[in-house]
Amino acid sequence: MPLPIGQLYQKKELGNGTIGSLKNYSVYTVTAGADINYGIAVAIQDEKAVVATKAPIYGITIKRDYAIGHSYDDIENDHWLQGEKIGVLRQGSVSVPITEDVDRLDQATVNADGTFRPAKSGEQVVGRFLTAGDANSTAIVDVNLTDMGTVGDGVAPTQPTTPAPNPTGTTTTSTDKKETK
Repeated sequence: MPLPIGQLYQKKELGNGTIGSLKNYSVYTVTAGADINYGIAVAIQDEKAVVATKAPIYGITIKRDYAIGHSYDDIENDHWLQGEKIGVLRQGSVSVPITEDVDRLDQATVNADGTFRPAKSGEQVVGRFLTAGDANSTAIVDVNLTDMGTVGDGVAPTQPTTPAPNPTGTTTTSTDKKETK
């Protein structure tokens, strides 16, 4: 009998580095230039991923599908090791560690240790939080390369500023061309 999934065996919030939604996402593979925890913002240095100390970022590390170790206690301390090929989310949603309270739709930026917090006025934005979260826990952040280089206003929007994406993640166009003879 398989173990049920739910709050019996895990916390309500997703663990760091867990893909956070069913929408399309893009994960690239890169070599770790240092030991890196899951859900941490990374930058590229000498063609390797290192912890990002500020925005803009290359992406966010996702967790592996298995744990390295011999007991359940090893799961909590698992992370990417220097020299490993790691998954880095470049577009999509992922659960990340947060250092301050966040509200849904707050603009997100990174701390000097690669963790996340709400962007303050004038700071570069890397994405938006899709869920609320308490300081020193996790929240789901949505990143998209179009967010790079924008500056935070410190205010959550009251209405969407862009049209909602197609739920299938595909773009369709239609043209009605009739040939005349």
